[in-house]
Amino acid sequence: MSEGNQWYNNQQLFEQINAMSKDFVGLRHEMQETRNMIKKYNGLREKIDVVEDKVEKIEAITEGRKSVAEAIRLWGGWLFALVTLVVLLITKI
Repeated sequence: MSEGNQWYNNQQLFEQINAMSKDFVGLRHEMQETRNMIKKYNGLREKIDVVEDKVEKIEAITEGRKSVAEAIRLWGGWLFALVTLVVLLITKI
């Protein structure tokens, strides 16, 4: 191809550049929406972290109460027997 032949004329180049410009505007808008969605996601993620911490604390408290109740149930009989033995020994003396 010789240098004198052009692939596109000026009008075609102008139309292509104009179309690309419109595509960039749409792309810029989509990128802004994506940024906004990421900001919302990050905010939700922080809230989820706070809720997870609260749930872990509640679970720890519940587990502690459960273990105390189980210890009382397991050792309560022995404690009652010991107190009863001491009372019987004192009353016999």
